[in-house]
Amino acid sequence: MAGMSIIVCVPGSALGRVDEAVSEAMSPFARDGVGAVERDVWDNFRICGGVVGLPVLAGHEDDPRLIAGRPHGNGTLEPGLPGMYAGGPRGLIDFGDALRAEAAEHAGRVWDRWREVTSCHPVAEDESVFYYRHLEVAGTGAAYETSQEAANYRAQPALHAWADVAPSLARPDIADHFSFGWDPVAIGQQSREEYVERYEFSLLPVRNVLTLGGWWYDLDEEPLHSACHSHAECGHDPDVADGHLGVQSYLLALPADTLLVNVRCHV
Repeated sequence: MAGMSIIVCVPGSALGRVDEAVSEAMSPFARDGVGAVERDVWDNFRICGGVVGLPVLAGHEDDPRLIAGRPHGNGTLEPGLPGMYAGGPRGLIDFGDALRAEAAEHAGRVWDRWREVTSCHPVAEDESVFYYRHLEVAGTGAAYETSQEAANYRAQPALHAWADVAPSLARPDIADHFSFGWDPVAIGQQSREEYVERYEFSLLPVRNVLTLGGWWYDLDEEPLHSACHSHAECGHDPDVADGHLGVQSYLLALPADTLLVNVRCHV
Protein backbone atom coordinates (compact mmCIF):
# COMPACT_ATOMS: atom_id res chain seq x y z
CA MET A 1 0.00 0.00 0.00
CA ALA A 2 1.21 3.53 -0.74
CA GLY A 3 0.07 7.12 -0.78
CA MET A 4 -0.85 9.53 -3.53
CA SER A 5 -2.17 13.08 -3.76
CA ILE A 6 -4.99 14.15 -6.04
CA ILE A 7 -6.69 17.48 -6.65
CA VAL A 8 -10.44 17.07 -6.20
CA CYS A 9 -12.48 19.66 -8.12
CA VAL A 10 -15.78 20.69 -6.55
CA PRO A 11 -18.15 23.55 -7.47
CA GLY A 12 -17.63 26.93 -5.83
CA SER A 13 -21.07 26.58 -4.27
CA ALA A 14 -19.62 23.87 -2.00
CA LEU A 15 -17.42 26.31 -0.08
CA GLY A 16 -19.48 25.93 3.10
CA ARG A 17 -19.41 22.12 2.94
CA VAL A 18 -16.02 21.25 1.53
CA ASP A 19 -15.52 18.02 3.50
CA GLU A 20 -18.91 16.65 2.47
CA ALA A 21 -18.42 17.63 -1.20
CA VAL A 22 -15.00 15.99 -1.35
CA SER A 23 -16.34 12.83 0.29
CA GLU A 24 -19.17 12.64 -2.24
CA ALA A 25 -16.73 13.03 -5.15
CA MET A 26 -14.33 10.44 -3.73
CA SER A 27 -16.86 7.80 -2.66
CA PRO A 28 -17.21 5.95 -6.03
CA PHE A 29 -13.49 5.09 -5.87
CA ALA A 30 -13.46 3.58 -2.37
CA ARG A 31 -11.99 0.15 -1.66
CA ASP A 32 -13.63 -2.91 -0.07
CA GLY A 33 -16.54 -3.07 -2.48
CA VAL A 34 -18.01 0.24 -1.32
CA GLY A 35 -17.19 2.23 -4.44
CA ALA A 36 -19.11 2.10 -7.70
CA VAL A 37 -16.13 1.59 -10.02
CA GLU A 38 -14.49 -1.74 -10.73
CA ARG A 39 -10.96 -0.68 -9.74
CA ASP A 40 -10.86 0.25 -6.07
CA VAL A 41 -8.49 3.17 -5.49
CA TRP A 42 -8.35 4.30 -1.85
CA ASP A 43 -9.13 3.03 1.63
CA ASN A 44 -8.77 6.35 3.48
CA PHE A 45 -8.05 9.96 2.60
CA ARG A 46 -7.57 13.37 4.17
CA ILE A 47 -7.65 16.96 2.90
CA CYS A 48 -3.99 17.86 3.13
CA GLY A 49 -1.79 20.96 2.88
CA GLY A 50 1.88 21.32 3.77
CA VAL A 51 4.50 20.36 1.22
CA VAL A 52 1.98 18.48 -0.96
CA GLY A 53 -0.52 21.35 -0.92
CA LEU A 54 -1.34 23.99 -3.51
CA PRO A 55 0.54 27.29 -3.91
CA VAL A 56 -1.54 30.44 -3.59
CA LEU A 57 -0.98 33.63 -5.58
CA ALA A 58 1.12 36.15 -3.67
CA GLY A 59 -0.99 38.70 -1.82
CA HIS A 60 -3.96 36.38 -1.35
CA GLU A 61 -2.73 34.35 1.60
CA ASP A 62 -5.36 35.81 3.93
CA ASP A 63 -8.36 35.14 1.68
CA PRO A 64 -11.04 33.45 3.84
CA ARG A 65 -11.95 31.10 0.98
CA LEU A 66 -8.63 29.25 1.25
CA ILE A 67 -8.87 25.74 2.68
CA ALA A 68 -6.69 24.49 5.51
CA GLY A 69 -5.42 20.93 5.84
CA ARG A 70 -7.34 18.62 8.14
CA PRO A 71 -5.59 16.97 11.10
CA HIS A 72 -4.43 13.37 11.27
CA GLY A 73 -6.39 10.98 13.45
CA ASN A 74 -4.11 11.88 16.37
CA GLY A 75 -4.88 15.57 15.96
CA THR A 76 -1.54 16.62 14.40
CA LEU A 77 -1.11 18.62 11.20
CA GLU A 78 1.65 18.83 8.60
CA PRO A 79 4.03 21.73 9.22
CA GLY A 80 2.75 24.83 7.48
CA LEU A 81 4.65 26.26 4.54
CA PRO A 82 4.40 29.90 3.42
CA GLY A 83 1.92 30.28 0.59
CA MET A 84 0.86 26.61 0.61
CA TYR A 85 -2.71 25.55 1.39
CA ALA A 86 -4.86 22.47 1.08
CA GLY A 87 -6.96 24.27 -1.51
CA GLY A 88 -9.10 27.19 -2.52
CA PRO A 89 -10.80 28.77 -5.54
CA ARG A 90 -9.03 28.06 -8.81
CA GLY A 91 -8.56 31.80 -9.36
CA LEU A 92 -6.35 32.02 -6.25
CA ILE A 93 -4.08 29.08 -7.09
CA ASP A 94 -0.65 29.87 -8.55
CA PHE A 95 -0.20 27.92 -11.80
CA GLY A 96 3.39 29.08 -12.25
CA ASP A 97 2.93 31.66 -15.00
CA ALA A 98 6.68 32.36 -15.27
CA LEU A 99 7.61 28.67 -15.46
CA ARG A 100 4.86 27.99 -17.96
CA ALA A 101 6.04 30.92 -20.08
CA GLU A 102 9.63 29.63 -20.08
CA ALA A 103 8.62 26.12 -21.15
CA ALA A 104 6.15 27.42 -23.74
CA GLU A 105 8.71 29.81 -25.22
CA HIS A 106 11.24 27.00 -25.61
CA ALA A 107 8.71 24.63 -27.14
CA GLY A 108 7.71 27.30 -29.63
CA ARG A 109 11.35 27.93 -30.53
CA VAL A 110 11.93 24.20 -31.12
CA TRP A 111 8.85 23.93 -33.34
CA ASP A 112 9.84 27.01 -35.36
CA ARG A 113 13.41 25.79 -35.83
CA TRP A 114 12.25 22.33 -36.90
CA ARG A 115 10.02 23.84 -39.58
CA GLU A 116 12.80 26.20 -40.72
CA VAL A 117 15.46 23.48 -40.95
CA THR A 118 13.32 20.78 -42.54
CA SER A 119 11.52 23.03 -45.03
CA CYS A 120 14.56 22.86 -47.32
CA HIS A 121 14.38 19.06 -47.61
CA PRO A 122 11.91 16.35 -48.64
CA VAL A 123 9.39 15.57 -45.93
CA ALA A 124 10.92 13.04 -43.53
CA GLU A 125 9.07 9.80 -42.87
CA ASP A 126 8.31 8.71 -39.34
CA GLU A 127 10.67 6.11 -37.87
CA SER A 128 7.78 3.67 -37.47
CA VAL A 129 7.69 3.33 -41.28
CA PHE A 130 11.27 2.04 -41.29
CA TYR A 131 10.77 -0.12 -38.21
CA TYR A 132 7.84 -2.00 -39.71
CA ARG A 133 9.67 -2.25 -43.01
CA HIS A 134 12.47 -3.92 -41.07
CA LEU A 135 10.02 -6.40 -39.53
CA GLU A 136 8.54 -7.17 -42.95
CA VAL A 137 11.94 -8.43 -44.18
CA ALA A 138 12.11 -10.85 -41.23
CA GLY A 139 14.03 -8.54 -38.96
CA THR A 140 13.56 -8.54 -35.20
CA GLY A 141 12.89 -5.65 -32.87
CA ALA A 142 16.18 -6.21 -31.10
CA ALA A 143 18.11 -6.03 -34.38
CA TYR A 144 16.48 -2.84 -35.67
CA GLU A 145 19.06 -0.32 -34.39
CA THR A 146 21.86 -1.89 -36.47
CA SER A 147 19.69 -2.66 -39.50
CA GLN A 148 19.79 -1.12 -42.96
CA GLU A 149 16.29 0.23 -42.39
CA ALA A 150 17.44 2.17 -39.31
CA ALA A 151 20.36 3.55 -41.29
CA ASN A 152 17.96 4.61 -44.06
CA TYR A 153 15.77 6.38 -41.51
CA ARG A 154 18.72 8.37 -40.15
CA ALA A 155 19.97 9.13 -43.64
CA GLN A 156 16.93 11.24 -44.53
CA PRO A 157 18.24 14.74 -45.41
CA ALA A 158 15.84 16.51 -43.02
CA LEU A 159 17.07 14.40 -40.11
CA HIS A 160 20.70 14.98 -41.04
CA ALA A 161 20.07 18.72 -40.98
CA TRP A 162 18.15 18.54 -37.69
CA ALA A 163 20.94 16.53 -36.03
CA ASP A 164 23.28 19.50 -36.54
CA VAL A 165 20.82 21.92 -34.92
CA ALA A 166 19.24 19.90 -32.11
CA PRO A 167 22.17 20.08 -29.61
CA SER A 168 21.84 23.87 -29.41
CA LEU A 169 18.15 23.48 -28.50
CA ALA A 170 18.55 20.69 -25.94
CA ARG A 171 16.84 21.55 -22.63
CA PRO A 172 16.33 18.30 -20.66
CA ASP A 173 16.00 20.51 -17.57
CA ILE A 174 12.59 21.51 -18.96
CA ALA A 175 11.52 18.04 -20.15
CA ASP A 176 13.27 14.85 -21.21
CA HIS A 177 11.54 15.39 -24.56
CA PHE A 178 14.00 18.21 -25.25
CA SER A 179 16.97 15.87 -25.07
CA PHE A 180 15.81 14.78 -28.56
CA GLY A 181 16.77 11.14 -28.02
CA TRP A 182 13.76 9.98 -30.06
CA ASP A 183 12.13 10.36 -33.48
CA PRO A 184 11.90 14.14 -34.05
CA VAL A 185 9.50 13.84 -37.00
CA ALA A 186 6.66 14.03 -34.48
CA ILE A 187 7.48 17.71 -33.89
CA GLY A 188 6.13 18.65 -37.30
CA GLN A 189 3.12 16.36 -37.02
CA GLN A 190 1.49 18.78 -34.57
CA SER A 191 0.46 22.39 -35.00
CA ARG A 192 2.60 24.95 -33.18
CA GLU A 193 -0.26 25.55 -30.74
CA GLU A 194 -0.63 21.83 -30.00
CA TYR A 195 3.11 21.38 -29.49
CA VAL A 196 3.45 24.36 -27.14
CA GLU A 197 0.37 23.33 -25.15
CA ARG A 198 1.77 19.84 -24.74
CA TYR A 199 4.97 21.06 -23.07
CA GLU A 200 4.12 24.36 -21.36
CA PHE A 201 3.51 22.64 -18.03
CA SER A 202 6.75 20.65 -18.08
CA LEU A 203 8.37 22.69 -15.27
CA LEU A 204 5.36 22.38 -12.94
CA PRO A 205 4.66 19.50 -10.54
CA VAL A 206 2.66 16.66 -12.06
CA ARG A 207 -0.86 16.64 -10.61
CA ASN A 208 -3.46 13.91 -10.37
CA VAL A 209 -7.01 15.24 -10.77
CA LEU A 210 -10.59 14.22 -10.04
CA THR A 211 -12.64 16.41 -12.37
CA LEU A 212 -16.00 18.07 -11.84
CA GLY A 213 -17.48 15.45 -14.16
CA GLY A 214 -16.21 12.60 -11.98
CA TRP A 215 -13.19 11.51 -14.02
CA TRP A 216 -10.23 10.24 -11.98
CA TYR A 217 -6.90 10.93 -13.71
CA ASP A 218 -3.65 9.61 -12.30
CA LEU A 219 -0.39 8.91 -14.07
CA ASP A 220 -0.28 5.17 -13.73
CA GLU A 221 -3.75 4.13 -14.89
CA GLU A 222 -6.43 4.72 -17.50
CA PRO A 223 -8.96 7.40 -16.46
CA LEU A 224 -11.88 6.14 -14.38
CA HIS A 225 -15.39 7.58 -14.45
CA SER A 226 -17.33 7.70 -11.20
CA ALA A 227 -20.65 6.73 -12.84
CA CYS A 228 -19.33 3.62 -14.59
CA HIS A 229 -18.34 0.26 -13.17
CA SER A 230 -15.66 -0.42 -15.79
CA HIS A 231 -13.99 1.01 -18.87
CA ALA A 232 -15.89 -1.45 -21.05
CA GLU A 233 -19.24 -0.13 -19.80
CA CYS A 234 -18.36 3.57 -19.99
CA GLY A 235 -19.78 5.56 -22.89
CA HIS A 236 -19.11 9.02 -21.43
CA ASP A 237 -16.85 11.56 -23.10
CA PRO A 238 -13.85 12.33 -20.87
CA ASP A 239 -13.49 15.79 -19.35
CA VAL A 240 -9.84 15.95 -20.45
CA ALA A 241 -9.33 15.34 -24.16
CA ASP A 242 -5.60 14.58 -24.01
CA GLY A 243 -5.59 12.18 -21.06
CA HIS A 244 -3.33 13.01 -18.15
CA LEU A 245 -1.25 15.38 -20.29
CA GLY A 246 -4.25 17.69 -20.45
CA VAL A 247 -5.14 17.96 -16.77
CA GLN A 248 -3.26 21.22 -16.16
CA SER A 249 -5.03 22.87 -19.10
CA TYR A 250 -8.31 21.51 -17.76
CA LEU A 251 -7.68 23.08 -14.35
CA LEU A 252 -6.82 26.47 -15.85
CA ALA A 253 -10.01 26.49 -17.91
CA LEU A 254 -12.30 25.92 -14.92
CA PRO A 255 -14.41 28.82 -13.59
CA ALA A 256 -12.39 30.91 -11.16
CA ASP A 257 -14.62 30.02 -8.20
CA THR A 258 -14.23 26.25 -8.68
CA LEU A 259 -12.65 24.79 -5.54
CA LEU A 260 -9.45 22.79 -5.98
CA VAL A 261 -8.85 20.62 -2.91
CA ASN A 262 -5.69 18.62 -2.38
CA VAL A 263 -6.45 15.17 -0.99
CA ARG A 264 -3.89 12.66 0.28
CA CYS A 265 -5.04 9.07 -0.24
CA HIS A 266 -3.90 5.72 1.10
CA VAL A 267 -4.03 3.49 -1.98
